[in-house]
Amino acid sequence: MKRIFLLTVLTLMLKFSWAQSQDDLQLAYSYYNAQEYEKASYLFENVFNRTKSKTYFIYFVNCLVNTENYEKAEKAVKKQVSSSKNDLTYKILLGYVYRRQNHIDKASEQYEEVISQIKADKNQIIQCTNMFSSLGEAEWAEKTLLKGRDLTGEKFSIELFSVYAASRNQRKMVETGLDLLEDNTLDVSNVQGMFQYYVNNDINNEFYDILRFGILQRIQKTPSTPMSELLIWLFMQKKNFKSAFIQAKALDKRLGEQGQRLIILGDEALNAKDFETASECYNYVIDKGKENSYYRRAVYGVLTSMYERVVGGMITDSAEIFSLEKRYIQTFEEFGLNNQNINEVKNFSYLETYYLNSPDKAKSWVEKTLNVPSLNYSQKAQLTLTLGNIELFSGDIWGAVMRFAKVENDNKQNEYGDEAKFNKARIAYYTGNFKWAASQLDVLKAATSKLVANDAMELSLLIADNSDSSAVLEIYARGDMYFSQNQFQKAENSLDSIINGFPTSGLVDESYFLKAKISERKHDWQKAAEYYKKVADDYSFDVLADKAAYKFAEISSVRLSDKEKAKEYYMKILTDYPGSVFATESREKYRELDKR
Repeated sequence: MKRIFLLTVLTLMLKFSWAQSQDDLQLAYSYYNAQEYEKASYLFENVFNRTKSKTYFIYFVNCLVNTENYEKAEKAVKKQVSSSKNDLTYKILLGYVYRRQNHIDKASEQYEEVISQIKADKNQIIQCTNMFSSLGEAEWAEKTLLKGRDLTGEKFSIELFSVYAASRNQRKMVETGLDLLEDNTLDVSNVQGMFQYYVNNDINNEFYDILRFGILQRIQKTPSTPMSELLIWLFMQKKNFKSAFIQAKALDKRLGEQGQRLIILGDEALNAKDFETASECYNYVIDKGKENSYYRRAVYGVLTSMYERVVGGMITDSAEIFSLEKRYIQTFEEFGLNNQNINEVKNFSYLETYYLNSPDKAKSWVEKTLNVPSLNYSQKAQLTLTLGNIELFSGDIWGAVMRFAKVENDNKQNEYGDEAKFNKARIAYYTGNFKWAASQLDVLKAATSKLVANDAMELSLLIADNSDSSAVLEIYARGDMYFSQNQFQKAENSLDSIINGFPTSGLVDESYFLKAKISERKHDWQKAAEYYKKVADDYSFDVLADKAAYKFAEISSVRLSDKEKAKEYYMKILTDYPGSVFATESREKYRELDKR
């Protein structure tokens, strides 16, 4: 019984001691983070005395040197050096105390002694390296690892990479990282991961240039697949797809591949709107012949690249657009209509409807595709939505509503149902049924599709902000519908009647913005820029101002070759609208223009 009582008392004492240590430790960290080092030092000392943990001792010493209590710090560390003769990290800590007193010679002497006493023990080497690194002594951390390399034959490349990264020694960091790849210590994806942060945060391309030069040197000396793959990856990070294409093509030929890496590169270039390089990638694969397993994928890629150039206003010549139409039809005849080319059919129908003014032809092709037996529910939904949009373009409002209602009914709680519901709400808005449209849009603000949710929010705000002037909103909605049907003159007539007849209306800036979009669709870039600038300058207080400023900067840069104007308005977004969704892109594009 007495023994049980003693064990119980001992257990309770240990629990109390542990709880007290935890409380002291939490308070110590709080003081330390608040730079109240005197209060923190007392608590860390107590916790260390109870636990004998080196971590808390280091915090204790740091508190002492931060309060310039060097005498106590030196005495405490020397005591640990004396009692832990085999632990060299305490000697490193003593050198650190000397350095904080600007006793550089004494610190160096202490560090040299540590280096001389290091043994062929990997754990000891890593511990000393970590201690040097944690105290900001990168040079001595490097010396420790190099000494360890001599003693053990281990390269310690990963540890050296971390040391060079911490000290921002980019050249040595690159060489060490490339050593890891060349020695097959790490594969390409791991080395990419090590370099990723530094490439992403490389504002002046300094790191990019060092890494590119380092890789090229090694390839010239000894060509290797991993090194070439790393170079392709690097070019892609900086959206230098042209250079990536040259390397990928050379690697594909050297390895006798089928073009898969060119397809991947083409897709990346396409997403980045480098349509020229994307087409080069796809055409390279097409030239391998129809028997190639990526042939069909490459053909679709070329079509998409050309289509995006038409939609983006880079191809405006009617002969080129008709040529693209012909290529689409030839492709459908070659491969047939099937569940693998739904996106191509959708793009083709958009081209026919909005650029060739042939909605009936577009509708015919979509209906043919809907009869393909192997379509799944999502593909049928996409094609039915496309038919609804074609009918809306043609003025068949009732037909469009019926199409959208079917998709909504067949696709409850998914993105296609949400899109159909939004399209029905949009038609209600076009036709002046604002109350019903607003009720539907309120539901769609929580849609699973972020795009639909954002569109619903935007249209809902437009209706809510102008609910007190429904007559003007009806005119604007009608103009908006005409725009969606490519009836540009009718759309502009509606918008001009608002601008001239209701100059104090809240829809005037919206009208100028829509006129800018019409000018873009007509490829009148000068006029589009003029309208966007007016919204950005004269209506800087309104919701469209940042978007208008961004669009003006884009047109100035890409279409009008006015770099200075573009920079001015990218900067306007950063200074006047720092919380804008366009702020990040504006910052990147400002930097790009500033380098040229």
